[in-house]
Amino acid sequence: MAANLQLDEDTERTMKQFREFLLSYNKLSEMCFTDCIHDFTTRKVLDSEDSCAKNCMDKYLKMTQRISQRFQESQMMQGPDASLLNKQSQSSGMFG
Repeated sequence: MAANLQLDEDTERTMKQFREFLLSYNKLSEMCFTDCIHDFTTRKVLDSEDSCAKNCMDKYLKMTQRISQRFQESQMMQGPDASLLNKQSQSSGMFG
C-alpha cells in the first residue's frame, strides 16, 4: 500500500515537472518566434530568421544555466542546512 502511494507521488511529481518543462518550452518557442520570424510571404524559413531563432534559444539556455549555477553557488555559501532546505523545496519544482 505504501509502495503504491509512493509511486503515485513520484508519478505526480514527474507529471508536474513535465508540465513545467512544456510551459517553459512553449514560452521560449513563442518568444523566439515572435522576435525572429517576420516574413510570412514564403513557406521557407529565411537564413536570417533561422540564425535569429538559434541565437535566441542559445541565449535563453545560457541564461537559464547561469542563473541555475549562481543559485547553486549562493546555496553552497549559505551552508549545508540551507542547501538541505532548498533541496526539499526544489523537489516540488521544475528541477527537483
